[in-house]
Amino acid sequence: MSRINAEKIGTIKVMKQKLFRVSLVISAGGAIAAAALSGAQAASAATQHAPSWHPVLSVPGGGVTEAVVATGKTTGWAFLGNGAAYERTGATAWKKVAFPGQNGYVNAAAASSPSNVWAAFRPAAGGEGSQVDRWNGRKWAVVKSFPGSVTSLSVLGPDDVWAFGGASYGEGVFHFNGRSWAEVSSTLSGGSATSDRDVWAYSGTQLAHYDGRKWTETSVAGLFPASTGGHVAPSVTGVLALAPGNVFAVGVGWADEGGGAAVVLHFNGHGWSRAAVGPAVLGPGRPVSDGKGGLWMTSDTHENYEVLLHYSAGQLVNANEPFMSVASIPGTAEALGGNASPVATMPTVYQYS
Repeated sequence: MSRINAEKIGTIKVMKQKLFRVSLVISAGGAIAAAALSGAQAASAATQHAPSWHPVLSVPGGGVTEAVVATGKTTGWAFLGNGAAYERTGATAWKKVAFPGQNGYVNAAAASSPSNVWAAFRPAAGGEGSQVDRWNGRKWAVVKSFPGSVTSLSVLGPDDVWAFGGASYGEGVFHFNGRSWAEVSSTLSGGSATSDRDVWAYSGTQLAHYDGRKWTETSVAGLFPASTGGHVAPSVTGVLALAPGNVFAVGVGWADEGGGAAVVLHFNGHGWSRAAVGPAVLGPGRPVSDGKGGLWMTSDTHENYEVLLHYSAGQLVNANEPFMSVASIPGTAEALGGNASPVATMPTVYQYS
């Protein structure tokens, strides 16, 4: 029996009580309906504004975007596989800028401000060398040439830059103090720094921390999943230091020709632990923050195409975006992604917002 019918029965006994109760029911019903409508509108608005990847730069015939870096909400750089460099000057405004690298590509870029952007350029042929260039807000200039490939950069300021790689086989850690470069390690590779006393690098399944005086290495081999038949040993392939007690490392577990499980590790200031295990890949690249406690990273797969991986709340999943590069936008939960498709009609740069 409905509430209205029940109240109608009540009116036979007490008419005044009926009128009072109906008034309450109508009032309450109106409030509930208004609340439901408000909730539906909020849900609809949330759905309409759910973050997603959308194009912000399309260069005709642009092809692969090897590296991206954001220097602000609507400022940054995109480096194409054909050697072209584009500066972002607005939400969807970009301009091509003369760049000193020719016949090659940028495989690492970082910045501390719009007027202090660094890029590691690698020639398409002629060995493993890298050319490190700097944008000072007006023009690009060559700062240093390395005999090996520079795979990662941490730019803390105009006179405080860490370059990882640069020696033989992509190994080496170098520091620039504004006047000269110093080799801090010849055996480690990849890395990330939050200060000159908080630098991380890796080799195999060893993660190393530099406190400004010496390196301390820790084995994380035991944090990778046990082998299920793979014959290629696990290895760390990227690291991101966000704070002295908040460091992430990524890598690939025991692998065969189809790759191995992607793995995320975390350092809390006291020790390393395994944070997540994801899909099979050939090796995740250097991760970047998603601004919400998680990570974005790109990786090769055994099908020889690039994928974007996302780590959040203990889960590492394929984000189903064909990106060659990814960069977080400072101070936001947004990011830039560089196209990995050689198809000339594909957009060049995407933004997650």
